[in-house]
Amino acid sequence: SPHPMVTTLQATIEGLGAYSVAEAARYARMPKATLNRWFFGTKAVEPMSRSRILDDHSKRISFTDFVEALAIRSLRADHGVPLQKIKEAIRNAKEHYHIEHPFARKDHRTVLVGKDLHIFLKEDAHNPVGLTGRDIGQKSMKPCIEAYMKDLDYDANGYAVLYRAFTFRDQIIELNPKIRFGAPCLAGSGYSAETLWRAAVTEGSIEKAAELYEVPAAAVEAAYRYWNQDSANAA
Repeated sequence: SPHPMVTTLQATIEGLGAYSVAEAARYARMPKATLNRWFFGTKAVEPMSRSRILDDHSKRISFTDFVEALAIRSLRADHGVPLQKIKEAIRNAKEHYHIEHPFARKDHRTVLVGKDLHIFLKEDAHNPVGLTGRDIGQKSMKPCIEAYMKDLDYDANGYAVLYRAFTFRDQIIELNPKIRFGAPCLAGSGYSAETLWRAAVTEGSIEKAAELYEVPAAAVEAAYRYWNQDSANAA
């Protein structure tokens, strides 16, 4: 099912997530300017992928776009795939296979073979086809690496619907577009990571904050560690 374009209001009402460029960049742990360029382009550069959210005035991206940003960041930082290749893969997925958001889909797992991107199509779950490089459109049997997908949960249509961003002991900070518009929250409690982090700072102790919000100390510590590593990266 293709994802139609939506306004910020629709995205908010339908629980699709609506992140400002600054929020998305902070949660994806990357520079704001980079994320802005990927989704909105510049005068000189076409965007890598277009945001699902169509408002002219506020630049916002949906949760699906955010997951795509995580994937692109992983391909760049962890695997050194050039931006040009990623752009080509997104374009070929759309043009040849009618797949939007190839990196946010469970049924179209995108994998690396060397430095080339390949995709598993639904029809043939065992043999990926090449999206970039010489192998375009050819079946490829080379061994592949799966990246960045272990922290995602998917809906019945195979779209990513939840991202586990950080774990400390048994406490998980997750982003779910249906809860608090997709801001990082403590799993199971609905408290935002920022609320618990602020409480720890204000109360001057993790234990006091945990008492105040009636959550385990490890939950406050998870939020505190997540948010601190966030601020360090955003600086």
